[in-house]
Amino acid sequence: MTGDVSVTGGERPLYRVDAFPSTRPRLTVEEARAQPARLLLARLGAVTFTGRADELKRLAEWRDDAPPVSVLLLHGPGGQGKTRLAAQFAARSRDEGWDVLQARHAGDPAPVGPPARRTDTAGRGVLMVADYAERWPFSDLLELLTDAARQEGRPARVLLVARPAGAWWQPLANRLDRMGLATDRLPLSALADDRATSAGDLFAAAREKFAAGLGAPGARGILPPPVVLAEDSDFRSVLAIHMAALAAVDHVRRNPEQTETGLNTPAQFSAYLLNRERDHWQTLHANGRVPTPPDTLGRAVYAAALTGAVTYQDGRAALTAIDACPDGNTARLLTDHAVPYPSSAPRSGAVLEPLYPDFLAEDFIALTTPGHGVEEYTPDPWATGATDRLLGDRGQPPGWTRDALYTLAAASARWPHLAERELAPLYLTRLELVLASDDALPSFMVLASLPCGVAQRAKEQHTDYAHIATLIDGFASKLLADVEDPYVRATAYLHIALRQRFAGCHDEALAAAEQALALLRPLAADDQVLRIVEGLEEWAREVHDQAEEAGKE
Repeated sequence: MTGDVSVTGGERPLYRVDAFPSTRPRLTVEEARAQPARLLLARLGAVTFTGRADELKRLAEWRDDAPPVSVLLLHGPGGQGKTRLAAQFAARSRDEGWDVLQARHAGDPAPVGPPARRTDTAGRGVLMVADYAERWPFSDLLELLTDAARQEGRPARVLLVARPAGAWWQPLANRLDRMGLATDRLPLSALADDRATSAGDLFAAAREKFAAGLGAPGARGILPPPVVLAEDSDFRSVLAIHMAALAAVDHVRRNPEQTETGLNTPAQFSAYLLNRERDHWQTLHANGRVPTPPDTLGRAVYAAALTGAVTYQDGRAALTAIDACPDGNTARLLTDHAVPYPSSAPRSGAVLEPLYPDFLAEDFIALTTPGHGVEEYTPDPWATGATDRLLGDRGQPPGWTRDALYTLAAASARWPHLAERELAPLYLTRLELVLASDDALPSFMVLASLPCGVAQRAKEQHTDYAHIATLIDGFASKLLADVEDPYVRATAYLHIALRQRFAGCHDEALAAAEQALALLRPLAADDQVLRIVEGLEEWAREVHDQAEEAGKE
């Protein structure tokens, strides 16, 4: 497999392989001041890579000592620095004589950055990196790995980068094992826990780079907020610490007399940076560069966060479906949206370039949707039910369904009001779309974590429960009849448990949850599965208590 090729499955394109980027784009001071959050983009590498010596050693050992073909999953929560680590490893591998490629699914038209210059000489081996691997359809990812295994005469390594492991990864690993392909995985812990770094060190390093990027020399002496340094702090991920540093530097640049932001939580720092994005929209509108008002432009940003970059035709359809344009002029809104968020792949014709990093885009969805308690950000009532509208009328699911559900589930895991007000109603009214997703488990795990009272309130708002129950029973029965993989079977039992819970059948819900736990407990050495097991055990206790209360009535 060489660089700059597209691979198709019959008539449908599956993925594209390019040379991994060897250079990084740069922002001018003016660009950074207009949209400070762009300094957080992994592809810019604004903050010097640091730490991760153990992980880099482990990756090098896998690359050099593994069998002829091997697949490794690099996984961890959002904001831990997975993409930066993969890029650092890719650069080192290139320096050591490996051909380094990146694979992108056909549904992702945007490249990570400018491609490296191709050479006609064969390297020691081929290293291929595929980010967002959990978002690939199972069959397409399997095809990618099967194609990589066809290398002749030199080793092939595929580095998959993803947030979760477990529910989507284990069935894939089992299939690869049956094909004789070696697999491994590397969980990524918080960089603040790295023995060579600390939260204070990470803040200081980011502060210096952001002060230079924003042209704010007076911000170089600011200290990290005490909350960032606290041992029980929510600022464990490198991205959360960088966001705090960026907000602090930008705040001092704009308010030289104030050395403290008054912000204390990751949500507040997100709100600050998102308000700065909105300031930029307002400036563009005021100076006539963008006719679209900020409120309407924000709705396009909301849609883009859910759909990801799409074709022009799909972009217009998405904006229409989500009701983003009061005047119906979707063409103009796409043009105006591209001013602050230009396409990463302009030659592809892609539109609706999303806000990055993903973590910040998820916070934008949450903060724009009513129901949160963050005073620093004003929600838009329009966002209530926006995902439901985006998924369209019943019938053929739109092409962005998978991405929209995944993003909503990821955001809901950190924002309870999204889980209760947006994800749970989707589960009750649009279950056919949730079940059509290749990996519905993230959505179901978020729903399983909801208090029983929340589930009951969501159910009471929707009356077509017989249809929902039939869908769940049919889907779960098919999985249990056709599939042996324990992760997939556990998913089926979780479907049944949730269906029974919503129906108020607490004993039956508990029995199904115990079936899922029985399948998952032996596999709990996987960190992701361990978290699922712990969450399910707590949920099962809640259902048990509710069943006892019901029995007393």
